[in-house]
Amino acid sequence: MRKLKSHKKFGFTLIELLAVIIILAIVALIATPIILDVVEDARISAGKSESQMILSGINNYCASSEMKKQMGTLGSEDIDCSIKTSFTEEEIGKMLNLGNAKIISNSYSDGKVIRLVIESNNHTFTLCGNSFVMDSEECNELPEGPEQTYQDNSGANIPELLDNMVPIKYENDNWIVADVSQKWYDYDAKEWANAVVLNTTKNVGEVVTEDEIDLWYVWIPRYKYQLFNADNGSVNEQEIQIEFESGTTSTGTVSCTDNISGTDGTTSSETCTNASNGNWYTHPAFTFGEQKLTGFWVGKFEVSGSISKITIKPNVISLRSTSVSNFFTAIQNINTTYNLNGDSHMMKNMEWGAVAYLSHSKYGTCTDGSCVEVGINNNSSYITGCGAAAGSSSTSSCNAYNTTTGMLASTTGNIYGVYDMSGGAYEYVMGNMVNSSGSFYSSNAGFSGIPNSIYYDSYTYGTSYINHGRGKLGDATKETLKIFGNNQGGWYNKNASFLGADESWFFRGGCYNIVQSAGLFSFVRYDGILYTGASTRSVLCNDK
Repeated sequence: MRKLKSHKKFGFTLIELLAVIIILAIVALIATPIILDVVEDARISAGKSESQMILSGINNYCASSEMKKQMGTLGSEDIDCSIKTSFTEEEIGKMLNLGNAKIISNSYSDGKVIRLVIESNNHTFTLCGNSFVMDSEECNELPEGPEQTYQDNSGANIPELLDNMVPIKYENDNWIVADVSQKWYDYDAKEWANAVVLNTTKNVGEVVTEDEIDLWYVWIPRYKYQLFNADNGSVNEQEIQIEFESGTTSTGTVSCTDNISGTDGTTSSETCTNASNGNWYTHPAFTFGEQKLTGFWVGKFEVSGSISKITIKPNVISLRSTSVSNFFTAIQNINTTYNLNGDSHMMKNMEWGAVAYLSHSKYGTCTDGSCVEVGINNNSSYITGCGAAAGSSSTSSCNAYNTTTGMLASTTGNIYGVYDMSGGAYEYVMGNMVNSSGSFYSSNAGFSGIPNSIYYDSYTYGTSYINHGRGKLGDATKETLKIFGNNQGGWYNKNASFLGADESWFFRGGCYNIVQSAGLFSFVRYDGILYTGASTRSVLCNDK
């Protein structure tokens, strides 16, 4: 019988199989991150290449666009880059194939892309010129933006936009980001320049909503005015003759210097030369310490927000119940909070006067010599930007700043002016009477030291509340005095109670519920302490 040959076994035992599986798992754990990193690196590399291609594509297209413009062959379907500060995603899509890339933001100037931010392959890439940077980094060594080329025909100085300020204009019932090379203001048409600080990024032509605004300012250009009541008499309301000045040149023939005294009964806070009716005076608000200004920005509304973070915007409750010193510090902090490169300070009494005078000229509420009183913010909840006709006693509703009735409370009678300067809350300004020793008099304002003199207007001491002769030319106190019946007050028969005794600070504008006190030319006294019905206003100027 033949024996069957034995067969060798080639199978794996269970232990051997487990060992193989474990080894494969270890290899997978080691290899997978490497593979994923390789894939991710490839995506990043591709995204960077795509970013550079888009940047080069825009620059190449714009070079062609400029050539076409010079040759006169630029068609309506072409994009004229020379008038652009940025491009929409749709416009860039016409220049080149974007593929899957999404344009987040961009800025363009001087014939090239300054900054480009795109999203590609689930990553965000930021280019400053040809260099990749973190999104928060600035393009410090590249052009900051286009030179402002537009200037209206009024002769007003071009608005000085500071860092983070965005010019806006009103178009089709919306505020949109303005192109500064095109018309965005017109003082002859009573359209004062507006600019905002935003909490988001916007391109030229895009709509700006109230929620996107943190700060809102209006430009007050340098001007001179013709004296109309230099002798402290009583004058009726009238158009104030104003001429804009070029640059920082002073063309007025009147000059004044402080002459502050602690002696009660002294009738002047300044000494002036050539101060006769008919002579021209460069408004003193355009001198900031030793510096001459081309103009300054004034808050479009009373301040809002909080002491830790001031805001200036419509349709919110104004910030109140704060002492003068706290207001003063909080507004100065706007510089660092919003990274502005100017000087932010609490409005001075003279700056109030500058806005009031401009409002009561042909650039404001006067037309062909006929003037109307600025309307009142009559809202009992202290909502900023509300408006009604002058003298309205109703306090039950809010006509918003962008409504026909609301605009009556603007310094221009339209949406381009400054609001809340009649009614709303009383507004503290930095106008201070010295004490009987001739020294800074904080009263209850909370100052532990003396503020820099460039930040407040000083007035001679006195105990008589009707001695308006202690006022100053240009501050809308003594020049706009009016006798009516057995009383005296500011224009339009408003309250006019000058500083005296222990009340060393000015309230301006009046309150929502007291028609007699509400107006551009209204002023009363207070001691600087926090008051539930008192707010204030911010001013911003270029301190370079």
